[in-house]
Amino acid sequence: MESLGYNLNKYHRQVDINILKDYKPSPHSIWVNTDDKDLEPIEILLPDEPEWHLIDNFGLPAKEQRWHPPKMPYRLKELERKYDTIDEIWNEIESHPDIYIEEIKFIKLQWKRRLEGYWFFNNGQITYIDGWHYFYCGWWHIDKGLPEYRDRDRRFFLFARKIYNETKAPICDENGFAIKKGKDKYDWVDTGSRLFYGFIYLKHRREGATCKAECINYEIISRTMNAHGGIQSMNEKKAAICFTRHLIAPWKKLPFFFKPLYEGSTSPKTELSFMPPARRLSSRGAIAKSEEGLNSGIDFGDADESAYEMTKLYFHHDDEIGRLRNGLSCVTRHAVVRECLVEGSEIIGFTIKTSTAGEMEKGGGKEVKQLCEMSNYYRRNPNGRTISGLAILFIPAYDGLQGFIDRYGMSVIDTPTKEQEEFIHKKIGARQFLMNERKGFIDRNDMEGLSAKIREYPMRFAENFRTAQKSSGFNITKLEMYIDNLSFSKSEINIGNFVWQNNVSDSRVIFVTNPYGKFRVSYLLDDKSSNLKYWDDVLGTWIPGNTSWGVAGGDPFKFNKTQGSRKSKGGGAVIRRAKIKDKDFSMKRKFVCTYANRTYDKNIYAEDMLMMCVYYGVKMFPEISIPLLWDYFEQRGYGGYLLYKRDPHSLEFSKTPGGSSSEKVKQQIFMEFDTWIENEADIETHIEILEECRDIEGPKDMTNYDLFTAAGYALLGTVGIYDEIDEQEEEEKYDLNRCFRKRVYS
Repeated sequence: MESLGYNLNKYHRQVDINILKDYKPSPHSIWVNTDDKDLEPIEILLPDEPEWHLIDNFGLPAKEQRWHPPKMPYRLKELERKYDTIDEIWNEIESHPDIYIEEIKFIKLQWKRRLEGYWFFNNGQITYIDGWHYFYCGWWHIDKGLPEYRDRDRRFFLFARKIYNETKAPICDENGFAIKKGKDKYDWVDTGSRLFYGFIYLKHRREGATCKAECINYEIISRTMNAHGGIQSMNEKKAAICFTRHLIAPWKKLPFFFKPLYEGSTSPKTELSFMPPARRLSSRGAIAKSEEGLNSGIDFGDADESAYEMTKLYFHHDDEIGRLRNGLSCVTRHAVVRECLVEGSEIIGFTIKTSTAGEMEKGGGKEVKQLCEMSNYYRRNPNGRTISGLAILFIPAYDGLQGFIDRYGMSVIDTPTKEQEEFIHKKIGARQFLMNERKGFIDRNDMEGLSAKIREYPMRFAENFRTAQKSSGFNITKLEMYIDNLSFSKSEINIGNFVWQNNVSDSRVIFVTNPYGKFRVSYLLDDKSSNLKYWDDVLGTWIPGNTSWGVAGGDPFKFNKTQGSRKSKGGGAVIRRAKIKDKDFSMKRKFVCTYANRTYDKNIYAEDMLMMCVYYGVKMFPEISIPLLWDYFEQRGYGGYLLYKRDPHSLEFSKTPGGSSSEKVKQQIFMEFDTWIENEADIETHIEILEECRDIEGPKDMTNYDLFTAAGYALLGTVGIYDEIDEQEEEEKYDLNRCFRKRVYS
């Protein structure tokens, strides 16, 4: 048993050893924001598990272990029915502690679990849930009664607690980005102070985020002296509904030992006040004796950004942040609220910002995206905080989707086991179900309906910002079909880096596999086919030797310039060319290599592009409004690797390589992508290019899609270059003399 990593023998006397064999210890940590190309995973450390015999459900066979909510002792229920006020109940218990020994133990246990969390065996797995989660599942009644246990909710509450208590920041580079030490490994520094105001949670419809946020609101405010909690939504009416349905309704059903003394009626309309009344009446007219209280409370405000200005808040629920209207901005509202959550330099409050993804299209969608871009967990300022002071939590819609939860609260994402199939009465998992729903819209060519469905049930973070109609004009039906096919297939994509062999520049370039690499490659050349080049003494430059095979495109970034919190990327791509005449697409263009890497060192990016071109032996058709690649290739002695387009009629070379970012060139890129999507993209294996084609809004949005732009220049580089002049390639190298003219800058 020791080989399993833990000792079962010490429990053998208590439980049959065959039962113990099905038990699994608690992991050291869990992760959120995983398997999403738009987010980086965040680790949440778990506490050390207690001795197994102290954990609920110990001794039961694994299949009989599941979550069970606590049951209110009968005698405590009787006290609630007998007495009119909380004071009277406590007076009865305190006057007869010998009679209520077990009841007092129960109350203390519930408070302990509320504050410290709870351990239980769940289908053999030792499971820890946070105290907020225990309070929610055990006592916070929603419209259908107590919430059922969900592993998705477990991660939500554990993440919320982590962000609430976070004092550690990763060691960052000079630009504020965390320095990675390996796969998801960083060095951390404890600042000694809270670092986050809260977090953003974009989720699918009817997921219960509002109920969970209000549960945390109450949990914090109801046990904090002189604390104020606030609620805002898309308008005052929605905030009032949130207050009434998701705060007051559950509060009314809480047991007396979780209710501080409150002021007013049992159905407050505008504020739940824990003020100390001088004379307090119960709902039936009895006078309370105590005059002590928390002097705290929870209310709601209108949607105006300044509704809570100058107010000290210990909790703020910012609901439906993607549905703000009339010019209101969630970014501006957060700027006001975060000042309400601090005292001097110390963060004292907490905000949770929730929104239904299906409502992101109109109103506040762009502002929410902007706020998210400012909330990168792995980008910190010198004080250890993100730009917004917020973090992001995203859980895909297929994880926790209603109807796809097994008897133990676990999500049935992919093909269910036999036991899960019998329980959920379905033969497919939630992921396939959602894909089938999308396919229905695609088959009807209902792109607007498809976009709405995707936003309502997003399976990756970027889908929260899916627009109903794209100004790109691309065939979204085909793109979605190609993307869906690749999502469920194992495409042969190699991840790694191009490097100079033995670290000797200008020697041979080799591809080194690395799961954290910068390149995604679907086609690797053998030694005889790669690195084809020769030195031209006349021109004083290296010349590629495989130019008829393909073309590279590059989109350099403006060094040290960013938009919002978005770190600059350099884009690159290589496409295998094809001779396409008279609309004959029997041989199709296909991307073989992509690069979209965040970096602040322009020379590293340029050298990466150079090595990519040398490996494939192809020319670079760069974007030259920022002449980084143009300059770098010439300075390194690789001017011959720059592609100067030649007019197919006059056979005259362009005076510059590549193309500019003019509106004309942008339109040409979109037209070429449109042709490629309609006729050639069905054989594409680089899903990242297809996704950028799907997500881009139009030519004006190209600055936000670096890979799309680089791939677009590669496509342009294949057009009208070779078909008419293949036989003149030998002549071409001599004509390049006039292309390497000295450039004069004004």
